[in-house]
Amino acid sequence: MEWDKIRSIVAEELQIRAEEIHMDSRFSEDLGADSLNVYRIITEIEDVFSVEVSDAFSDYNPQTVGALYNRVSELLGLVY
Repeated sequence: MEWDKIRSIVAEELQIRAEEIHMDSRFSEDLGADSLNVYRIITEIEDVFSVEVSDAFSDYNPQTVGALYNRVSELLGLVY
């Protein structure tokens, strides 16, 4: 469920199909995202999941969608 929501947030921000997004998709190289796109994605995820991914954007800059998913999973207590 979390994966589908995160993937849809990324797809909406980048205006691409969700099916094009995979765990190993790199934000910049594979999906064409710039730092503002990633910031908006993180902000939306924080709002949707009621978590704080990072105290400051510069402290957390995920390279892949999977890395962001893993961070959110940790914050939600889904990783044991």
